[in-house]
Amino acid sequence: MQTALDSAHSWFLDSITHELNGALIVRLVEGIKGTERKFVEVVESRLGPYFPVQVKPESRCAEVRFSNAIAFFVYDESYDGPDPELKKDIGRFLFTAESSSFRKFAESTTSVAHLASEPYQEYLLCSEDRILQVLAIEAPVASFLNETPNLTVERPETWSAT
Repeated sequence: MQTALDSAHSWFLDSITHELNGALIVRLVEGIKGTERKFVEVVESRLGPYFPVQVKPESRCAEVRFSNAIAFFVYDESYDGPDPELKKDIGRFLFTAESSSFRKFAESTTSVAHLASEPYQEYLLCSEDRILQVLAIEAPVASFLNETPNLTVERPETWSAT
């Protein structure tokens, strides 16, 4: 799924809001790849050199709005692992999924499959620090915000090999 988000190197989660009307609003801040490679110290190992990826004053802020989210799952990216049920389309940050373990769980443990007022689709949104899986009736809309990033928020250190 191609969106405006594809123009960035990466994204970090800024916030998530689930409104009473069903809207799920995910705010992101851009991760910008540094220009100079650095070595990464991990325990007693020295890796790299890699490019640091950071939120900078010129980072853009974006919003992904799911206007009618009926179920969602959010988890820390460091816990991500293979999902043998996952079948998704191509993309960089936002994907349409036709199946996943999350979808199977949601449909087997809730009445979402029987009570949803309209057909729904699954979406996968990947950032540097969080992964979201969303069942929504309408496709999400990604847009840039006319805001500056909050540089006081501590972000995880991430690195780019290329």
